[in-house]
Amino acid sequence: MSSKTKQRDEQIIYGCMKAIRSLPGCHIDFVIKKLGGPFAGTIKLGGDWGEKYYYLKVVPKLTPSVADLVIHQLKTTAAPANCAPLLLTHYVSPNMADKLKQKKIEFADCAGNLLLHQSPLYVEIGGQKHLTASGGLDRLFRPAGLKMIYLFLRNPQAVNATYRVLADDAGIALGAIGDLFKELEKRGNLTSSKAGRELIAAEELLQRWQLGYIETLRPRMLLQRCVLNPDYSLQQLPELIRRTSDTTSVMLGGQLGASFLSSNMSPESAVLYVDPQQQLKLMLQLHLTPDPEGEIYLLSPFGKQNRWSGWHPEGLSLVDPLLTYAELARDGQSAKTADKLYSQHLLPRLS
Repeated sequence: MSSKTKQRDEQIIYGCMKAIRSLPGCHIDFVIKKLGGPFAGTIKLGGDWGEKYYYLKVVPKLTPSVADLVIHQLKTTAAPANCAPLLLTHYVSPNMADKLKQKKIEFADCAGNLLLHQSPLYVEIGGQKHLTASGGLDRLFRPAGLKMIYLFLRNPQAVNATYRVLADDAGIALGAIGDLFKELEKRGNLTSSKAGRELIAAEELLQRWQLGYIETLRPRMLLQRCVLNPDYSLQQLPELIRRTSDTTSVMLGGQLGASFLSSNMSPESAVLYVDPQQQLKLMLQLHLTPDPEGEIYLLSPFGKQNRWSGWHPEGLSLVDPLLTYAELARDGQSAKTADKLYSQHLLPRLS
């Protein structure tokens, strides 16, 4: 972990622990620092009432755009027996606190807002004012870093590719690669030896990449939200794509793309990855109309590795399951399908 990231995360942990220590009759016996994996460490809370163990997950900035994904991660990531996940963040707004409470997610923030509900410890503190956050985005989780990390999560062996190949495949500047490698190594997600480089703690890196993808990279990729002409349904969209002059210029993702990978997915939305220069032409061919509330998202791909190297439906192209997984995980309604994609397509890579 880079010094900047480590300092910021430790500040959040310290601020949240300070709020917990202020509780009458409650003390923190120890904090185990991160040894790898998706959590930041473990604490033991004790008092006359007994003791409870928590695994800590640090999310620096909890926004509505990533809330469903964070909740999904907390509920599905394996943790040791007798340990409950505890979300630590800079600030939890009143509306966000209500959502976390509804989803039974325990949390603490640096302002003193707190929710603990492991019997016999029940504590709820709200209404504490927002504190000014310090620092900006880590370099690794800015657009260039997110694009490179994508390559490694898509294919962990890519860490041993040449700088020039990585820059070309990710669509980023060649000069950025060396610094990004250093940051990845400092963060604890990369080791180097005479035998080559190796990606480690990939699950934790995937979870942090998802947050960065949703908050930072995806908004830059978004070209347009659209609706289909009323004469057509979403289920007819694949056939409309097959009729286009160049089917390779459109890649399917999101719920519609996932429906080809999972029989349990009944799509209500779609993500189409299209060349920005072909956008208007494709919108005409696919009978799409701009609409800020539309269920069809047009995204601009990045680099050269967005297309899946596996099976494709006849006449169609799918994006890599990693991108489809990231889209589904941000949507609470598609969590089960996201888990299935993770087990079938992503876990074998990371293992």
